[in-house]
Amino acid sequence: MIPGPEEIYGVLDSRFPFDSAYDWDNSGWQVVGTKPVVRCLAALDPGVAAVQKAIEWDAQLLLTHHPLYMPHISVINPISRSGTITKILLNAEIGLLSSHSCADRHIDGISGALADALGLEKQQVLAPDEQGTFFKLVTFVPDDYLRPLRAALSAAGAGKIGNYEECSFALAGTGTYSPQAGAVPMQGETGKLEEADEFRLEMRVPAAAISNVLKALRQNHPYDEVAFDLFRTFSQGDDLGIGVIGFLSRPLPVGDFLEKIKQTVGNTPLHVTGPEEGEIEVVAVAGGSTADFVPAAATCGAQLFIGGDLKYHNLLEYSDSMVCVDPGHRASEHPGVERLADTLRHAAVRNDWKIEVETFLEDPAISRIV
Repeated sequence: MIPGPEEIYGVLDSRFPFDSAYDWDNSGWQVVGTKPVVRCLAALDPGVAAVQKAIEWDAQLLLTHHPLYMPHISVINPISRSGTITKILLNAEIGLLSSHSCADRHIDGISGALADALGLEKQQVLAPDEQGTFFKLVTFVPDDYLRPLRAALSAAGAGKIGNYEECSFALAGTGTYSPQAGAVPMQGETGKLEEADEFRLEMRVPAAAISNVLKALRQNHPYDEVAFDLFRTFSQGDDLGIGVIGFLSRPLPVGDFLEKIKQTVGNTPLHVTGPEEGEIEVVAVAGGSTADFVPAAATCGAQLFIGGDLKYHNLLEYSDSMVCVDPGHRASEHPGVERLADTLRHAAVRNDWKIEVETFLEDPAISRIV
């Protein structure tokens, strides 16, 4: 069978959910596809060269990492670069779908593709972000206050899992306490052990919402002293963040590993700073414009960091302790484009789709050295 554009969207969404993109990003449809997809061209950018290649190849879909419109726009200017490309795509009836920060944030996405190509093992997210870090809140509350407390915690940001809200677990039990001087108990006398029927309430809390959730807990709990626990969890979303850090199967001399990097990113010239001698075993990678993650790589113990658009002062700060390699923004993300294409190729095999998927990695002439 020949897949429709909505089926292609679904495959990518299942691996790199579009709703996991950063708020400033514009991942997803740029130009909605309308035709069954017999040929799909995957590219890094939706530039004129990639669009012309898609037309020449008679593709029905152009899949890119970078969006055509970023950030979100409300008006299309037909004489702008993006407006001109939009007109070309519409006239050619080619859809444009972009998987940007949603693929950046997943460990097996853009940076993961580069890490895999370099043979890194025991991979972990280099810089987990708060949107991907979760805790479990556990507290104990009388039956009459269970529902209103759960509602208040949900309103503050707790209990969200995917497309579900107010997710919780409650288990009945017996709590004990002995009020001391200055306590204001709901029931009981000072110095006497009391028992109370309570529910153990558990809810999932994203790191960014902890402050608001704890505030809501204290404001809506009936006890003067609120008992609660926060446990760091390792479940849904914990692999979200930027970059990957991992280990080589065996240490390699700096020069040998630099040669491997060059081969991996298409023999592009490398901008290298840091020690020229020694061996490399711990490597951090972050595809794209990732200068801000140089300190994270150093903090995590990386001996070598690979990223694009690296900045002078960051490189200077770590020039004595860590090798930093900048193959360029585009080259650092080329393995990621292949990963997007492979995602569709594997889906085609699973679903017996009749579709051809090719990659287009030609660099546009947007700058030159004079």
